[in-house]
Amino acid sequence: MNFSNPFSLHIVFLSMLSFLSLNSHAADPFLLNQVCANNTFSPNSIYQSNLNSLLSSISSNATQNLEFYNTTSGQNTSEPVYGLYDCRGNVTIQVCRTCEVATVKEIKNKCSREKIVVIWYDECLLRYSNRSFFSTVDEKPRFWLLNRQNFTDDKFELFNKLLNMTMIDLAREISSNVPIGKKKFGTKEVIISAFQILYYIVQYTPNLNSTGCNSCLLAAINLLSWCCSGKLGCRIVFPSCNIRYQFHPFYRMAATAPTPSPEL
Repeated sequence: MNFSNPFSLHIVFLSMLSFLSLNSHAADPFLLNQVCANNTFSPNSIYQSNLNSLLSSISSNATQNLEFYNTTSGQNTSEPVYGLYDCRGNVTIQVCRTCEVATVKEIKNKCSREKIVVIWYDECLLRYSNRSFFSTVDEKPRFWLLNRQNFTDDKFELFNKLLNMTMIDLAREISSNVPIGKKKFGTKEVIISAFQILYYIVQYTPNLNSTGCNSCLLAAINLLSWCCSGKLGCRIVFPSCNIRYQFHPFYRMAATAPTPSPEL
């Protein structure tokens, strides 16, 4: 999915079968979205040379068992390129490596002349730009994915309140006193009823500090009531962070008991 305007909002609806997958095979990363800004460079330019070096560096470091990597190519030239990749916090090293290889391939096929690119897979993110963004919270371009089904219980408002409170708690938990460069990722399971557990995941790119993390995640959470109110599942994705919830497990879980919720 290629959007010419990287600063507009987009709503993406997927069927339950494609959206609610638990695991992606290591050889087949799942593409969510891509944005290639309408800002191109000339063939054989300094920018292209620096971009080629950047993508080569990213591919090389993806094979070094790194789940996050950021770098600048051509820093002392007139057209430097800034880039990073970040894998979802709980995927295996092999899945991470496979995903990063896929992102580089996709960029070369679909965004080969653009100066600013963001590409999201279910398992990883890759982005680069002609401006430095390493310490910047970027909320755009952004998109969201929805489960078409609604929460039909008569305690609809309580469900929305619980969802919002739990997301905020989880965001604060992972943004508190975590050094820059460390994995910024958290999950939580909350018991809704005897037959329902709500699964949460939040993540932000490790180049942000705690303040930037909290700011980004809260901006995403604030969109829940507008785009995802009452939905059985939703994912909101920014370049700098993302959040998601579902009524089924969609990530590998630690062996801990779910948290009981207030009575709904």
